[in-house]
Order: sequence, then structure tokens, then C-alpha cells
Amino acid sequence: MFTRELAPSFGIVEATWEENDNQTSAFSNDGAGDVLEVAEPFWTINVKVEVISEDHFDEWDAFLARRRLQECSFTIWRSLRVRPRDRLILSDAGLALEGINVANSQISLTGYGAGRAASIGDMISYRTLGGGYWVGKVVTPATANGVGAITVNVWPRPWAPHATTPDPRRFRALGEFRLAKPPKKTQGNKNWRISFEAEQVLA
Repeated sequence: MFTRELAPSFGIVEATWEENDNQTSAFSNDGAGDVLEVAEPFWTINVKVEVISEDHFDEWDAFLARRRLQECSFTIWRSLRVRPRDRLILSDAGLALEGINVANSQISLTGYGAGRAASIGDMISYRTLGGGYWVGKVVTPATANGVGAITVNVWPRPWAPHATTPDPRRFRALGEFRLAKPPKKTQGNKNWRISFEAEQVLA
């Protein structure tokens, strides 16, 4: 019932998104030898919330309780990367996912805006074939052509998109996560704090 519920955003003062590559080690210290992927790369996040009132604490406390630890996932955007860096991009209206290239870790979009830029660190997401959310960051700059089509290099590799409604987003790009361990909650005299760690759901 509560799977993929959107996390509250108010009060987040720190949100670290960390990249995790599942790879074998090189055979020697100088990097010689093959490095092989053993599983899909994924995000982990560490979130800290400064709570301003008892009601605010209760909102976050109830949200975390509804997660039932790892049973129910949630969605969240990267709080310090809410929108693209190109300030002439004003909305996601008309944005469409044209295709993905898993081997080259690329996604192609239309409706991006003629001549608009995808900057390093911009976050992009879309709904996946499994009904979850892929979220990635742009790793090389790119510029849309005159009709607003663009292909961008991203991390992690893209997943198969939803068959009918991939719903790509540059604004508040959503990822899907589960709690990695019980959250930490502090209640004091006018001093409430919450922190939690979560791992990306690959769906």
C-alpha cells in the first residue's frame, strides 16, 4: 500500500547520494587486468533532517514507520539537484523518452528544448518496465539539436522503460529506495533530528 510513497522534503539539510559499482578488482596494483561487472550499479543515500516542530517530527516519523523497515519502498529526489542547471529550461512539459542504449550508458530524449543544455550532474529519471524508477546523472555535457532532441551519457546504466508511461523528469527526478537499516530519531527539548540510510531498488 505504501510502496513508492513520495518522501517528505521539508527539513532535509543533508542528502548524500553515493554511487556504487559492483565490480571485481583489478589483478594488480597498477590496474592491469580485467575489471568485470558482477551486478548492476546502484545509488545509496544518507539523509539528515532538522525538525522544527513536534508536528514536523510526527510527519517524518509516520512516513518512516510506513516503510516497515525494508518492506515498503519510497521515492525521493536529490534535494540539492532539484532542477537542470540550464535556467532556460522551465518545465518538463513535452519531454519524452525516445530510447535507451544500455551498452553505451546513454538515454535519448525529445522535447528537451532546442539548443538547451544537459550539464554534468543534472539528474534525470523515468518509470521503468517493472513499474519502478530509474534515476541517473549526466556525466558528459550535451546540447539538444534544433528540434529539441538530445542523447546524454548517464550513470548508472539505463533500464528498460515503462511500456506506455515512462514519464521522464529533469525537475525533481525520482529514485526508488528502501531503508538499509532502522532510522535514527532524536527527540529533545525543542530539538528533534532524524537520519536514515537507504539503498536503491532496482526494478
